[in-house]
Amino acid sequence: MTAKDPRKAAYVMGLMAGISIIWTANLNGQAIQRLVGTPLPDLPQVASPFELRAINDPVTSKGAFVFEGHEIPPVIRAVPGGTIQLEYVNQMSNSSSEVCVDGPCMNMTNLHFHGLHASPNAPRDDVLGMMAMPGESLHYTVDIPADQPPGLYWYHTHPHGESYQQDLDGMSGAIVIDGMERYFPEVENMKEKILILGDAELEPGSSSSKILKRAVQFAPYNCGAATGEPTRVFTVNGVVRQRIAIASGEKQFWRIVNASPDLYADLEVDSESMTVVALDGMPLTYHAPNRHTEKHRHILLAPAGRVEVIVEGPKRGATASVRSLCVNTGADGDPNPSMVLADLDTNTKESVPIHSVEEGPYDKAIYKPLPHRMLDQLKMRPPDFTVKFTEDKEGFYINDRKFAPDDEPMIRVKVGTRAHWRVTNATDEIHPFHIHQVHFLVYERAGVALRSPEWMDTVNIAPNESLDLIMDFTDPIIRGVSVFHCHLLKHEDKGMMAKILFQ
Repeated sequence: MTAKDPRKAAYVMGLMAGISIIWTANLNGQAIQRLVGTPLPDLPQVASPFELRAINDPVTSKGAFVFEGHEIPPVIRAVPGGTIQLEYVNQMSNSSSEVCVDGPCMNMTNLHFHGLHASPNAPRDDVLGMMAMPGESLHYTVDIPADQPPGLYWYHTHPHGESYQQDLDGMSGAIVIDGMERYFPEVENMKEKILILGDAELEPGSSSSKILKRAVQFAPYNCGAATGEPTRVFTVNGVVRQRIAIASGEKQFWRIVNASPDLYADLEVDSESMTVVALDGMPLTYHAPNRHTEKHRHILLAPAGRVEVIVEGPKRGATASVRSLCVNTGADGDPNPSMVLADLDTNTKESVPIHSVEEGPYDKAIYKPLPHRMLDQLKMRPPDFTVKFTEDKEGFYINDRKFAPDDEPMIRVKVGTRAHWRVTNATDEIHPFHIHQVHFLVYERAGVALRSPEWMDTVNIAPNESLDLIMDFTDPIIRGVSVFHCHLLKHEDKGMMAKILFQ
């Protein structure tokens, strides 16, 4: 397949046999010990059209995606102006052994294309009206705008009430919109690594959990204000404490998505800074053409957050690991201790994977800087809308309302406009705010202007804090009813979600 090949047949890169690991008590200590520290598996990559199936794993009964006969969610690759087409087949059982927030799971399912500026109407990114019960199928045709920023996005299931459990089971995958080299030419000839952070559950008192805790070097003490025992550790592409092949001094392009339903990843590479090129799929230069890459020692990713970075291999003879630092989630939050995610391996040689997709509708970068005068006017006026997160023993709320499927939209906004929103957190734990279909500019925290405002689609709000955002509703493709919610998916399942009408 050449870069200009118009065929849209699915193609696969890497090890199709792959590694698919479901972490449960069904794996004994010896089995887990053999799997810890295996090399980073290549993920299958696919272009439209293709079929994705939802099943219950025959050993664990947990939900899983199947592509080409393997429980390895493919990386969907597309281009600005292209289309994602897939048939999503629900082959899960009619009864489930898993428990969701309101009782036994029903195994209903659908897909959300997180971060894409896609239509919220069927057969596109419709999480409200499109739903497949066991035995049913959904056909998705997701049109990607020609000016969609190239970068890392992701897809995951989004059935209200069951999102948390399905995401915890690993029903998610990455989406790459090609074209980042048009904004940062230096990444074009680098090896690309796609790292999907997921969850390995810990069983209290089990030998397997002890092995996992030792493997990731759990800190022997609690950090932050949260109490209780941690309930899971991070995986990378399905494996605990991966080995990532990288030569000494070699520069690689890493695309990282935090696909955990509720773990925060504060990423750090030992003794090295990471060079950031994009956040939440948005190249740093997209709205600021004169901006450059930026070096950071650590980067905090909320659940659903993404970052794209250039990483350099350690010096000859040195070792280095990728870590997630401790995150203080607040007094009512869950423990989020430090742990090792992966080790950089300078001794393992690997073949360079080759992928290709059809060309997009443009051959140079598109920039969309916002006029300073317009931004200043938006910032100076009172908020057009305020989102308030609250919680109690009965559930989680937005503006004192718990989500119900038959709700009317909480707010209506005009497509073609921008607005000043304020998001407040009146609880004692962090909440990540996310809105479908659009990105927003985070410019002020707790009334203080940020030194480095960022465009994002998911942002952390600390306990008893407020954030001021510029919401970009200008893309005409987003018309329809959509949602915004907390991306701690158990909170979303328990009511912390609301509808918005883009009209």
